[in-house]
Amino acid sequence: GNIRTFWGDINPYEGDLNAFWGNIRTFNDGTTSNTVSPLWGNIRTFSGTLGAQWGNIRTFWGNIRTFGEAPGDYATLTNMLGSMVNSSESFWGSAVQAQSGQSFRAGFADPLLARYGIDLADPSSLGRLDANTRERFFLDWYDGLMNFSGADHVDHWMSQIHWSPAITTTIGEGRDSIIGLLDFSVTGEGTRSITRYDGISTFSNGHGSAVASLMVAAHDGRGVMGIAPMASVVAYNPFDSTGTAGWSDIRNGVLMLAQNNASIINMSLGVPGWTLHQGWNDVFSDPAVAAATRSSVFVAAAGNDGSTQTQNITWNFATNPALIVVGSLDPAGQISSFSNRPGTACLVTTSGVCTAGNRLMDRFITAPGEMILVADGLGGVTRMSGTSFAAPLVSGTVALLHDRWPWLANYPRESVDIILRSARDVGEPGVDPVYGWGILDVTAALSPLSFNGLKWYEYDAKGKIKEAQANKIRDPKEVAKWEAKGMFFYAYEDIGATFRDFAIPVSTKLVGQSALSSTGSMEYLQSYIYSRFIAWVNAGGKGTGARGFAGFSAFNGFSASVPNSSGLNVSMAVAPKTRLAGYMGSSMPYQTAIRFAGPDDRISLTMGQADAAPLMAGGTFGFASDFDPVTGGANPLLGYASGGGFFETSVKLSDRWTLSSGLSDRILKRDLDQLDIMDRFALGSIDPYHAGAQHVTIGYDDGAVKLTGTYTRLRESNGMLGIQSLDANDFADGTTTDGVTLGSELGITPTLTLAATATMSRTRPGGEGQQSIAVSSEGMMSSAWQVGVTKDRVLGKTDSVRMTLAQPMHLESGSVDLTTVQVVNRQTGELGPVTQRFALGIPERQLVGEIAYGASLLEGKAEASLFGRATLQGQTSGQLPGFVAGAGLK
Repeated sequence: GNIRTFWGDINPYEGDLNAFWGNIRTFNDGTTSNTVSPLWGNIRTFSGTLGAQWGNIRTFWGNIRTFGEAPGDYATLTNMLGSMVNSSESFWGSAVQAQSGQSFRAGFADPLLARYGIDLADPSSLGRLDANTRERFFLDWYDGLMNFSGADHVDHWMSQIHWSPAITTTIGEGRDSIIGLLDFSVTGEGTRSITRYDGISTFSNGHGSAVASLMVAAHDGRGVMGIAPMASVVAYNPFDSTGTAGWSDIRNGVLMLAQNNASIINMSLGVPGWTLHQGWNDVFSDPAVAAATRSSVFVAAAGNDGSTQTQNITWNFATNPALIVVGSLDPAGQISSFSNRPGTACLVTTSGVCTAGNRLMDRFITAPGEMILVADGLGGVTRMSGTSFAAPLVSGTVALLHDRWPWLANYPRESVDIILRSARDVGEPGVDPVYGWGILDVTAALSPLSFNGLKWYEYDAKGKIKEAQANKIRDPKEVAKWEAKGMFFYAYEDIGATFRDFAIPVSTKLVGQSALSSTGSMEYLQSYIYSRFIAWVNAGGKGTGARGFAGFSAFNGFSASVPNSSGLNVSMAVAPKTRLAGYMGSSMPYQTAIRFAGPDDRISLTMGQADAAPLMAGGTFGFASDFDPVTGGANPLLGYASGGGFFETSVKLSDRWTLSSGLSDRILKRDLDQLDIMDRFALGSIDPYHAGAQHVTIGYDDGAVKLTGTYTRLRESNGMLGIQSLDANDFADGTTTDGVTLGSELGITPTLTLAATATMSRTRPGGEGQQSIAVSSEGMMSSAWQVGVTKDRVLGKTDSVRMTLAQPMHLESGSVDLTTVQVVNRQTGELGPVTQRFALGIPERQLVGEIAYGASLLEGKAEASLFGRATLQGQTSGQLPGFVAGAGLK
């Protein structure tokens, strides 16, 4: 027959190979996380030296005259080559000795030099090598040395098509895929992947082994790496001993491969002069072939004549299978000079009509095909060129698709669509007559074709599956407050009559109370000033009428008694609200409270709308930020529910014992006007955060020592410890957190006080309804603590300084249950609910140090304050910068 494989003596490298060498040397060379061998760092250094030597040798050799004209030049060239051999021996000698049992010269250098007819004792022998042979010698020298590296070989094609071994390992290595190989018989190690073989002969010339290695060669620390190393191969040899095949043998081979369940059939063969020959239509139109290949993807090499097809092909669209034709690229990403091209030819109906989407270029893609490192079928490696070696890169990628999404093996046209639509566009914009769809892109093929088109399925409040659009997925640049390793929800992409699923980290759905506008840093500074000015500088506030209102120690704050005729002690306090950047404030810019107490002050009731956590907790820790779960360590459960309405009662049981209890509430609504357009879109659908807290506190105070014990229950209606989700079904029943706080305060001297507090809490689900994300029944354990020292009369009679060290709220242990709609049968693509429990990753413990100084000036007519805070350990954020400082003056 006249059908031949597309390879041979193609000599594209009479010119410069420096760029090609650079790609080989630098891809995956130990400078990235995908290091394949601990030797690579040293190999890279050696390769830099060797590359420089080659550059000098090649330049000198390329410009040399004949031996008869300049024998002295050849002597110089011999010395240069000798230096290259010596430097190689110095680096590789021990490795060659260990692996071959021979010296570097005997086990490597001498056989390779002899193969090319190079005798370093005879300079005239160098004159017999043409330019192409010289290039092959240098590449064989490099490839041969790499056989002793203990690492799989890297090659230029890997970076060109955005493939790395890590991708294959992640996807599954093709272990569930079956590839059909229509080619010469495979020999050597390539036979390990072949599960069945047939053909008209066992004739082999290395071509079949080379093609197979690019698809399925093992990642075993030596030789070639295949894209899908664990895929199974069924093979058929249609070639006779002359190396040619007829259409009847091709037909029998295609039928055998399809009947043995090959979902991909690689055909690195064809008719010279054609990109796609009419004979393929005859093979595919055969009734037996048509019935057997309905679920197969065919990948055909385009041919090596450098021709552009102009002749249309009559195509039987009712029977013919899904097909990709593959052209070759050079290492620079340009179409190979030898590669056939699709041109403007069309696959036409029997009446000669070319319909949309059926041009040959619409089924054409390119991949690297020049000087590709392949197995030689004899246990070694060699380099070959041709579209024959571009096609298996496409076939291996399809195998990865079918491994990740096994049901795609039943959807060949969708499989082809993914490969073509994910190609990297080159040449003329869009599909063109030279590159077709462009360059194969493995990473893109295994990723969503359009993130805008993603969907996911979730459960509504009634436990029914519903569809949602992926615009609810938050921009991944936003960092969530916590991350669960391996915890994903699943998004879905429609492809023709089927779909693909993609795992997306759950943290992209979660948002915390940390939204900052472009002016957020300034707003934060202002809120710090508001909450830091001291009213306790004059003997606990006696001179200001602020007794009992430690929580309102704020810049521009005001408190006073309220005259009345009831006999009760009534007082009010007003202070600017502590602003939370990124959230809407109320129409009232001040926080207020009113306190009622009996004549003897034994029973009191306080209510209002304010940052009430300091007031409700009592003690030295009287700043709102002390109770902020991000910045402070004083009962963060009260902090979550502080800022809205509150109600507090207190009863003095004796001169030393006090019992108090109260309620507080907080509602936070994001201020979308402060956000950029993408965040507005993402966060606009989130319901306001709502939390309420109840507490009971027993306190002891003998004047020198204060002790407190507090039980707090925090109820978050739509969140978990301040975190909400873009999906309303996450934390749909909310969460409940119970905590115990112990506090102490010790007066060392009349002007020096020490204080400490610690909280342990457990978070549990707020209900038993259907939730996509919920705290597991085991719950979550968290801790917080803070210690501080306060010194009055530092520089004068009316000043004070306070220093604290805090561990803000820290997750000690816990897990969450994630219920998602997933593919429960990966062979058929059936969807169903899956609940998984994930232990939450424990973040680094944070430590925050803070200092505040305040003074009353001019007999109380002026006030000044200074403050500073530093994150001493743990991650920083917009809410918790590495350092912040400021001052206030009134």
